[in-house]
Amino acid sequence: MKKLVHLNFIIVFLFIAISHTPIKPDVRVIDYLGKEKVDFIQKKNPELIRYYNFFLDNAYTISTVPTDKLINNDFPTLNLPLKNGKVDTKSLNILKLNIQRKYDEAIYYKIKNSDEIIVFLSEKDFMVKYNKHREELGLIKK
Repeated sequence: MKKLVHLNFIIVFLFIAISHTPIKPDVRVIDYLGKEKVDFIQKKNPELIRYYNFFLDNAYTISTVPTDKLINNDFPTLNLPLKNGKVDTKSLNILKLNIQRKYDEAIYYKIKNSDEIIVFLSEKDFMVKYNKHREELGLIKK
């Protein structure tokens, strides 16, 4: 019985410790919001840091498209950081692009000096993806 109580105590303690572990913001979040604002958000709404971190790498897809398909399209063009002719996703800070996403429609852009397009997920599709991520972390139940 004592072992069971002790084990339950350890489980509760670990759960509390894990739940109070601060979420480390991606440097691109700090670059966009500033350290002072990120510190404030970490104290008042740390889940927002998790959202921003996930958003940075998961709110879009990048695809290579044959050049002939890009010539006759009317996609607007974005000037994004490139590395060897491809988008450098490690330095890409999509928060700074201020793209207005639509609720139920993806948005397409051609990437300047590249054979790639970037597709921003709709708000609806992104939230499905984000909630699945939160489920996998055990933060919400299905």
